[in-house]
Order: sequence, then structure tokens, then C-alpha cells
Amino acid sequence: MGGTASTIINQIVVMFLLMFVGHLLYKKKILDDGGTRQLSALLLNIVTPAVLITSYQRPFDQKEALDLLGAFGFAFVTFVVVIGMMTILYGKSKQPYARDARMCVIFSNNGFMAIPLLQALLGSQGVFLGSASIVTATVLAWTYGVSMLRGSRQVNFYRILMNPGTLALFGGILLFCSPWKLPGPIFRAVNYLGSLNTPLAMLVLGVYLSQAKVLSCLKDKTVYILSFLKLIVAPLLSMAVLYFLGAECTVAMALVIGIAAPSGVISAMMAQMFDTDYLFSTRIVAVTTLLSAITMPLLITAAEFLWGGVPPLA
Repeated sequence: MGGTASTIINQIVVMFLLMFVGHLLYKKKILDDGGTRQLSALLLNIVTPAVLITSYQRPFDQKEALDLLGAFGFAFVTFVVVIGMMTILYGKSKQPYARDARMCVIFSNNGFMAIPLLQALLGSQGVFLGSASIVTATVLAWTYGVSMLRGSRQVNFYRILMNPGTLALFGGILLFCSPWKLPGPIFRAVNYLGSLNTPLAMLVLGVYLSQAKVLSCLKDKTVYILSFLKLIVAPLLSMAVLYFLGAECTVAMALVIGIAAPSGVISAMMAQMFDTDYLFSTRIVAVTTLLSAITMPLLITAAEFLWGGVPPLA
């Protein structure tokens, strides 16, 4: 267990050092708001899909296919549990930030924070199984999330289906299930793009932290309450559900890493898109990102103890 804890802490230290570089780049005006938006677009549309596609470049295996199917089912159940919790706590709240609070606790920073840890701890198999959580979150964000923020039940299925993450999943599954794989040069090119994920994602997060003025956020009691719900209550509740339902070790660990991640940037992006409290969401993203340096190693180590260790890299 100690070795895994050390790996987690070392990986998170590296990630926060990269975030600090992003903070410095923004403060020194080497990277501005326009550049950050372009990097975010590059990550969402090219780099993260490349990571997903390369994780599916593997020989078809019936057990792995069943594990992936199970991961989708378990991911959906954990989301339903957290949605239920936040509906009970904030569904009837009159606070202006109530809808944004629900988004910030329900949706994790799967792409930016979870994928680097999945790669470090579980290898390509971790990303392979963790993609279930990423795609489930994407679908729920553009269905449940949009419906809640708008106060209507209208769903944009085009946005769901044409999302780069969803398209990468479909393409990856086709590669996984078919006897044909990406030719060597193409695979290497896609793999190089995917390898940009950790450094670029951390630089962007560092800029977000710089923009959010974290020190002023720390004076807001609501920020602490929501951080506790996002980083402690939701992951522990989800872990209990996964353990009770008998999730297999690798599947459980891949999902727990995603669940334990801080609030997703998509919460702030959608708040801005639908004219809710964008700055409030940004503060929650910033503070949970900082606090996750403490909570993620503890939660992943607890999951390792529950499921009897982290499986070897694949």
C-alpha cells in the first residue's frame, strides 16, 4: 500500500508543479485568456480524444469487454447516487447558486485530473475503463445538466453524439472490437498527441487557479461546504455503492479515481453558457482542485485497502 500511496503523492506533486508553471505563465502575461481558451479547446477536441483512442488500441478480449460494460453500468449508478444526494440537499434551495452547486459536486474533472492519475497508476487499462466515467459524465452533463441549468427538459442530442469524447469512444470501441488496428505511424502520431494531456491540462488548470483568486475564495463558508460534499461525501458514498454492488478491483479503482477528482471545469463552462453564476463555479473548481492534493491520495489509498490493492499496470 505504501508504494501506491507514494506513487499517488508523487504524481500529484508533479501535477501541481505544472499547475504552478501555468500560474506563472499567466501572471507574467506569457499566456493570456485567449491562449488559455485555445489550449482548452485543443485538450477537449484533440488531446483527450487521442488518449481515449490509444487506450482502445489493444487486442479484443472478452473479459475486458465485459469489464468495460460493467464500468459503464457502475459509473451510471454512482452518478445517480450523487445526483440524488444533491437533489435532496439543494433541489428546493432558493439560493441563487443552488444549480451551480449541484453541477460542481456531480461532475468531476475527469479529463484534466483523472486521466493523468489513471495512466500513472493503472496504465492504458485504467484509461480504457475510466473512459466509461468520462463518457457517462459527458452524456449526463448535456442532458441532466443542461435541463437543470435551463429549467427545462429539452435535450441537445446532437451535442451529445458529436462531442469529441463520445466520437473517440465510438471510434475506440470499433478499433477494440475489430481485427484491424491503427497502422504504426498513425498510432504513434495519435499517441504523441495523447502524451500532451498531462502537461497541457495542468498548465490550463494553473491559469484557472490564477484567475479565480483563490485566497479570496477561502473566506466563503459555502465553498468549504461544497468542497466537503465533492471531495469527501460523494466519493465515500460512491465507493460504498461500488463495494456493495461487487465492482471488480480494476473497475472500482478506475472509477474511484474519477469520482475523487475535483469539480469539473465543465461546471464553470456551462454556467457561463447558460447565464448562471460562472464566477461561483470557478471558485469551487479552484478550491476543490487545491484541496484534492490532500483528499485524492487518501481516498485512492482507502479504495486500495477496500479492494485489496492496485492491479499491475497494463
